[in-house]
Amino acid sequence: MNMKARFLLGAFLALCLSFAGPAQAFVFNTPNEHVFEHPFGSLFDTRLLGIDATDSIAFNQGLAVGYSELSDRDGDQWLETNQWDFLDAELFKHKARTAGRDSLVLPEHPDDRDLEDEQRASFRDAYDRIHRAFDRGARFEAPAEAAEAQVYYDCWIAAVADGEADEAAQCRAAYEEAIAAAEAAATYALTDFEGYERDLSPMSAMAEHPRAFLVYFAFDRSELRAEGWRVVEEVLAAAAEFSDTTVRVVAHTDTSGPVDYNQALSERRANAVVGALIEGGLLRSRITSEAVGQNQPLVDTGDGVREQANRVAEIDLL
Repeated sequence: MNMKARFLLGAFLALCLSFAGPAQAFVFNTPNEHVFEHPFGSLFDTRLLGIDATDSIAFNQGLAVGYSELSDRDGDQWLETNQWDFLDAELFKHKARTAGRDSLVLPEHPDDRDLEDEQRASFRDAYDRIHRAFDRGARFEAPAEAAEAQVYYDCWIAAVADGEADEAAQCRAAYEEAIAAAEAAATYALTDFEGYERDLSPMSAMAEHPRAFLVYFAFDRSELRAEGWRVVEEVLAAAAEFSDTTVRVVAHTDTSGPVDYNQALSERRANAVVGALIEGGLLRSRITSEAVGQNQPLVDTGDGVREQANRVAEIDLL
C-alpha cells in the first residue's frame, strides 16, 4: 500500500470517528470557522490545535505561515474545481501546526512520492540543494527565504505527483527564486565554530566538539539512499582524520507500527549503516552499534505517528 493509500485509509477512519464523536470535534479554535470551509481542513488532526508560531524560531514561523497559506489556498481550489488532492491540503496543514509548535519539519523526500524516474532525479537534486543551503546556515541567515524554499518545494513535488502542471510550474518558479536568495545569504563554512576560544589542535577540538551525523531513511525502509551514502562518506573522512575515535551508530524508527516490528527495523538500519562503513574501509573494531527502535525518538511525537525526523541513524565520533 503506497503512502497516499495509507493516508486515505487513515483519513477515512478518522472521519468516521469524528462523526461518531462529540460535536465540538468539528470546531476550530477560531470562532465561527467551521471545518467544512475547507474540505477536511484539520478534521484528521484530532488535537485540533491552532497555529501559534510566535515563540518559535523565525524559520519555523515562516514554515507555519507558508504551509498554512498553501493548505488554505489548495482547499479553496478543491472547492472551486474539485481538482486538488485534499489529502495534500491536509498534509500541509499538519506541517503548519508542527512548525508552529517549533518541532522539526522536513521537506518531502522524492522517494515518498509516486514519480517518474526522471522526475524523481530532478527532485532529489532540488531536495539536496535545500539541505546544502540549510547546512550552510540559510535557516538562520535568511529564515524567510529558507522557509519559502521548503514550502514551495513541497508545493512543487505535490503538484507534479498529482499531475497539476500549472500549479507545478508556479511552485517551481517560486522555489527557484527563494532557494537562490537563501543560498546567497548562506555563508557558513561547515568547519566554522565561533563565539569562544579553544585549542585548535585536531584532537582537542574533537574532544570539545564531537562530530555528529544523521542518516535518514524512507518510511519502513532500511536501505541507504543517495544522501545517506554521502553522509557515510563524510563519516569515513572524519574517522580517517581522527583515527583514535570510535564510531557509534544508534538507529531509530518513528512510532508508527508495532513496537517489536520497529525494533527489528531499527536493527536492520543499524546493520545497513555499519555495513556501509565497513564497505568504505572502516575497521569493524572501531564501530559500536545500537538499535533502539521507537523507544528513543529524536522528536517526541506520541505513539502511532509517522515522523521523518525519527526514521534516522545517529553516527557519532567519540
